[in-house]
Amino acid sequence: MRLLLLAALLMMNVLAVQAQVPFPTSNATWTNTQYAYVWNPPNPIPDLNLIDLDVYCVLGQDTTIQSNQYTAIYYCQYMYKGALREVNSAVYFVPADSTQEYLLYDFGAQVGQTLQNVYVGNHFDESFMLQDFTVQQTGTEIIGGISRRIVNVESYRWIEGIGCETGLFMEPWPNVSNYENRLECFTLNDQMVYPNESTEPCPYVFVDVNNPENSFISFEVYPNPTLGNINIQINSPISGFLVISNSLGQVVDRFQFRNKQQLEIELEGPKGLYMVEIFTESGERFTSRILRH
Repeated sequence: MRLLLLAALLMMNVLAVQAQVPFPTSNATWTNTQYAYVWNPPNPIPDLNLIDLDVYCVLGQDTTIQSNQYTAIYYCQYMYKGALREVNSAVYFVPADSTQEYLLYDFGAQVGQTLQNVYVGNHFDESFMLQDFTVQQTGTEIIGGISRRIVNVESYRWIEGIGCETGLFMEPWPNVSNYENRLECFTLNDQMVYPNESTEPCPYVFVDVNNPENSFISFEVYPNPTLGNINIQINSPISGFLVISNSLGQVVDRFQFRNKQQLEIELEGPKGLYMVEIFTESGERFTSRILRH
C-alpha cells in the first residue's frame, strides 16, 4: 500500500512539472515594444511614445546545432535571430552567431528554486546578459482559452507557451525609470492569444518596403549597392526613428526624426549586407536591405 501511495505521489510530481502548453514551433509571432514616458506638466499622467519595435517569428523551420534539434526563430521575414528548443518544460535559446545554449525559461520551476544563468536580451542590439532568478510564486491562468502555468521570477512574469510579459527575450530591467517594455501581443495560427484572445491582428504592422501592400507609405532607398551614402525618399512626411543593423543583427546607427520626407545617411562600417529599418509613430515598420561595397 505504501509503495502504491509513493508511486502515486511521484507521478503527481512529474505531472506537476510537465509543460501542459508547449512552446510554439510554427506560425507564431511575438511583437515586442519599448516606450518612453514623456511628461507634459501640469498633466500628471505621461504620454507613451513608441521608441522601439521588434517582431519575432517561428515558421516551422528546424535546425540542428551540436546534434540537438531546434526551431529557428527570425526577425520576421528578414533575419535569423537564433534557435529555440523545449526540454522538460525548460526553453533554451542559441543566438544566431553562437553554438552556446542558454536557458530562456523554465515553466516547471518551483517556488524557492534558483535558476542560474538565464538569458536576458536587449532591444537595441544583440547583446545580452546572464542573470540568476529565484522563483517567488507560481500559479495558473486562462490565457488564449487555455490554462497556462505562470511563473513569477522576481520582476518578471513568465507565461507557459508564450514567454515573458516584458518581451520574448525579457529585456534587462523590465520597467526602468521613464521607459516601459512590453510583449505587445502574441499571435498563434494568425489569431491573437495575448494579451487578449481575438481574431483581430496585432495593432503593430510589419511592412517590408519591397512588399508594401498594407501601407499608404512608400519608400525608395538608393543607391544600392552603395559606397556609404544612403538616401531615403518617402512619399509623404512622417515621424519615427531609423535603425541600421549589420548582418549579425548588431545596430550600427540609430536616430529619431520628425516630419521628414527625405533622409540622408552616411553608412560607416565594412563591406557587406545591412538592414535599414524605419519605425513610424503609427507603429508600422519598414525594412530594406542594402549592400555596401
